[in-house]
Amino acid sequence: DPDGAEYDLPRFEKHLLCDEEGLFPEDFNEWEDKVLLAELHRQEAVAWYRNPARASQDSLGITYERDGEVRVVRPDFVFFTSNEDGAVSSDIVDPHGHYLADALPKLKGLAKYAEEHGQHYRRIEAVSKIGDGFRVLDLLEQTVRDAIVTSTSAKSIYESTVGEDYIV
Repeated sequence: DPDGAEYDLPRFEKHLLCDEEGLFPEDFNEWEDKVLLAELHRQEAVAWYRNPARASQDSLGITYERDGEVRVVRPDFVFFTSNEDGAVSSDIVDPHGHYLADALPKLKGLAKYAEEHGQHYRRIEAVSKIGDGFRVLDLLEQTVRDAIVTSTSAKSIYESTVGEDYIV
């Protein structure tokens, strides 16, 4: 802590960069923690990567526009899954608050990225907490991307018929 107190961080399995016990230390916020655990409980889960929030060679950055300025969103997670044929696929899953000022611009950037590069992923999803539950947007779906492009509110997209319940 900033006051100098030390404590053990929670540790999670299957991260690409793990310690000698096969675990990765991270202090997630409540949403990230729930999304990570939900994804790790998927039968096909092989590994995951915590995408760094900083600009670096090891960070996936996706551009978006806000207030006439080009910015970069760094989706929180990349998950790796095993397909039926044994091949490994990757998924982008980004939990982000729909109420934040950058929520809709980031969704638009992710939607554009999914349109242009979606063939390289099994899933590209945005997740937000709505009320007591979570909702997910499948950005590989054209109807979802169309709704994002024409919307003026991130919350309304998650609450609409293009959003689905995300089980944590």
